[in-house]
Amino acid sequence: MKIGYFSHSSISPSETFIYDLFKGLQNKGLAITYYCGKVSDKNCFIDSTQYIGYAEEGLRNSLFAYKVGQITGGNGYKYKNKVQQYYSIKALNKKILNKPDVAYVDYATSAVLLVDYFKENNIPFVVHVHGYDITSATIDPVYSRKLQKVFEEACFIIAASHYIRKLLVLLGCESDKIRVIRYGIDVNSITPLSWSDRKKLDPNVIFLGRLTAKKHPLALLQAFKIVKDKVPQSKLTIIGDGELKSLVQHRIKALGLISSVNMLGVLNREQSFPILNQHWVYAQHSVTANSGDQEGFAISLAEAAAHELPVVSTLHNGIPENVLDKETGFLVKEFDYEAMADRIIDLLRNPDLAEEMGKAGRKHIAELCNPQLRVNKINDLLHQVR
Repeated sequence: MKIGYFSHSSISPSETFIYDLFKGLQNKGLAITYYCGKVSDKNCFIDSTQYIGYAEEGLRNSLFAYKVGQITGGNGYKYKNKVQQYYSIKALNKKILNKPDVAYVDYATSAVLLVDYFKENNIPFVVHVHGYDITSATIDPVYSRKLQKVFEEACFIIAASHYIRKLLVLLGCESDKIRVIRYGIDVNSITPLSWSDRKKLDPNVIFLGRLTAKKHPLALLQAFKIVKDKVPQSKLTIIGDGELKSLVQHRIKALGLISSVNMLGVLNREQSFPILNQHWVYAQHSVTANSGDQEGFAISLAEAAAHELPVVSTLHNGIPENVLDKETGFLVKEFDYEAMADRIIDLLRNPDLAEEMGKAGRKHIAELCNPQLRVNKINDLLHQVR
């Protein structure tokens, strides 16, 4: 069985769940090719990748069409989507000569571009949705309508949390088509620093992720300012980059935290995991952004828990399934940075509590995010579709 794995671009350091699944399905003996939506993304570290450009060329031309549609008084979204689909299907027909038996698609935004191609070529497909593709992306009314066709034509829709499953149902997806399959975290490959050694370090906090509105790093900084005032020896490490980087740097300076916050930029797993092990608490202030964008399962929280770090985060999307409030960490309301600060302070002042929650978190994630179970379930779905 030939599997086509379609995604919007090459795999970024924050999308390790794609690489892990790809390699896991390969190990199951599937003949699988990763189709990259952007020709310019030729740094992908998956073998046998084909750079189709269905997302890139279509997007470039569709932005111009959107502006023309607005200027002429027409529906900008309609023009944009028609042009984007035209170029996407053109690129696919030109580049894909050996059509897959079954397609696996990451992100509904990719599936919307691909659904007509799959239907025309009689290729059954499965879609994995993640977060923005069923939240902020739906502000585009034409995309929302096309999403209904994806729901109708797809054999299955995969969600990483029950919260996302509920969003899918509210958007019009048949509940019988939805499968909740968690991201995989190989806990056995992660060796946490012992808490006896960890407690010898200064009390410190870490965040790993993109600097975007839905992760609200500014709220985290406001919380850490309170933490720093109460626990003067505390430090904050930020791993990641994004559109809010300059605002984050400005806020660090404005809050007088330059000597207490270490920004390390983008790091891969091999680089970031040893750094996670040098911290006491993982904190992430996820919110629903003004655009409507939301987190999905927030995999970095699970990776932190695998390192026996207690997690302080928010009551947002699937995070309460990931972090058990008052058991593996603490959850506060969105935008309540003062409550977040209080919970971080509780853990920094009580390392025994931090250790207890960290160990409970690792056990929880080991049970919730079994990577082999994820691969097995998706492998079974693909065979069922075939």
